[in-house]
Amino acid sequence: MIVLENVTKTFPNAERPAVDGVNFQVEEGHICVLVGPSGCGKTTILRMINRLIEPDGGDIYVRGQRLQDDQVDPNQLRRQIGYVIQQIGLLPHRTIEQNVALVPKLLNWPEEDIRRRVEELLEMVGLDPDQVRDQYPLQLSGGMMQRVGVARALAADPPIMLMDEPFGAVDPIVRARLQDEFLRLQREMKKTICFVTHDINEAIKMGDQIVVLNEGRVVQVGTPMRILSHPADGFVQDLIGIEREIKLLELTRAEVLMTSKPSTSVAKKEVAVSVQAVEPAQRALELMMKHDTDIVGVHQHGELVGVISWDDIKKYIKNIRGDAP
Repeated sequence: MIVLENVTKTFPNAERPAVDGVNFQVEEGHICVLVGPSGCGKTTILRMINRLIEPDGGDIYVRGQRLQDDQVDPNQLRRQIGYVIQQIGLLPHRTIEQNVALVPKLLNWPEEDIRRRVEELLEMVGLDPDQVRDQYPLQLSGGMMQRVGVARALAADPPIMLMDEPFGAVDPIVRARLQDEFLRLQREMKKTICFVTHDINEAIKMGDQIVVLNEGRVVQVGTPMRILSHPADGFVQDLIGIEREIKLLELTRAEVLMTSKPSTSVAKKEVAVSVQAVEPAQRALELMMKHDTDIVGVHQHGELVGVISWDDIKKYIKNIRGDAP
């Protein structure tokens, strides 16, 4: 749905391009996370997709339309795209209801439809419409304002969303909750999303696909599992950090590592703790350390279906690291 082909952008008096020959595409209904250090071109790419700035070269396609074509109206394009930024951008002198209703009003929706949509969205992002609709942004906490920002971006039901460090201005606990809430919403909405962050852990958690950027260039594109198991070079390895194996276990379901169900009653008695088959394998490792055991059961629908041993985890990590270039 979103395609960038050899896109470049250089700002006046800059020593190097902000975006230098970037190529990637975002599949419909997926979250693509752009990750990298400050100044690597992440936000510039988002702003070019939204035509807030124009590329110097290359092509950008959104839903099959080449954005640089004369017949593409930038204002009409932006009405198809929800935009969420770290600073939230709520209008301070308008109520929460007025902020969320901004785009539907521009589109001349009927008032009753607007009111119903505002109520629906506030409930969707976990806010009570009766409590917050008449409040002003500064009366809300940072986490609540971020939720309103997401609601406003969703107001006209855009097929595409651009999110620039959307949860970066809140504390880690609130941030984790907002991430979880948004992933829950995405399972229902199936929007096509470009999500910018400088935090590799957030990228791994949020992304179906990750684009690693450095100094305006794409270093690697792949799924979170691919990035973790096959980092392209030293830059990507440093970005991932020293806990690469733990991150891999976070992305791997317990059922992937488990061996067959214990065949004897003795073996079953040895399984003192267990995880669900769909839980991260990291949970099994945590239980091993907490309970000083080298075997954890795996349950599915209330039945013991297998076990994970300490040796299973070591073998899994060794195999992945052995395959990496």
